[in-house]
Amino acid sequence: MLKRLKASADWVGGLVSELLAERCPEAFAGLYGGLRMMAVDATVVAPPGPKRVYWMVHTVFDLATLKLCSVEVTDRHEAERLSRGARAGELRIADRAHAKADDLARVIEAGADFLVRAPSNYPRLLDGQGRLLDRLALCREAGKKGVLDLSVGVQDGKSRVAIPARVVILPMPPEAAEKARRAARRLAAKARYKPSQAGIEMAGYLVLLTSLPPDDWPPERLASTYRLRWQIELAFKRMKSLVGLEDLRAKDPDLARLWINTALLAALLAEDDLPALDPEAPDSLPLAA
Repeated sequence: MLKRLKASADWVGGLVSELLAERCPEAFAGLYGGLRMMAVDATVVAPPGPKRVYWMVHTVFDLATLKLCSVEVTDRHEAERLSRGARAGELRIADRAHAKADDLARVIEAGADFLVRAPSNYPRLLDGQGRLLDRLALCREAGKKGVLDLSVGVQDGKSRVAIPARVVILPMPPEAAEKARRAARRLAAKARYKPSQAGIEMAGYLVLLTSLPPDDWPPERLASTYRLRWQIELAFKRMKSLVGLEDLRAKDPDLARLWINTALLAALLAEDDLPALDPEAPDSLPLAA
């Protein structure tokens, strides 16, 4: 029985993929110029105990239908990638962990667009002459003007190829900026490193990188679109609270993948009976008489 369970991990994963494929038709066209709005993220799943084996659940989430479109379970050595399964006609939206120049290039090669938040220290931003831009100076300029929208080249530390993009910087409201800076200090203290003053100051700005054109996508629209990615965070919370995604007990790789895929399958099946997951549905249904 144990051997059969281990051998069934990919079969259960196939069921998850089939359900996702049925719910995400390729011909979908949303309200954003035909772009499919796809939030990309990953969550860590680990069993309890001192010797933990960490697993990564990589997902792509359709923001128009509020449905998971892709799920892949890997070990912790598999990096998060914005280009994972990217297709033409998509807008890939993700957090700082996905702002990698080589990965952004793969998104463009797939015929998709990207909208990601940029960290304070990477990737490199270049001006039209290939000179390195001072990100703190750009943030301070945005603070004076209210917003900064600039064409740049995006380059990683190793590659010499600069990807054409826009950097859009919006200062946060004072209260939100101070909250973000406190969070940055707490994160540094937890990770046991001393944050730079520049990094703390830049935490009070929303710095976005995108391949979208400025005529159709002004800064305010980019900011509101980026905030939609919180839907995938809510999806993870649902999976962890409703179907026990984090209650992993297996240490064997095949058993762990089976557990996670089974939890994801249960979450997908449960979505059909949860009206609150539909943005147009009421929060609850009346009890049958």
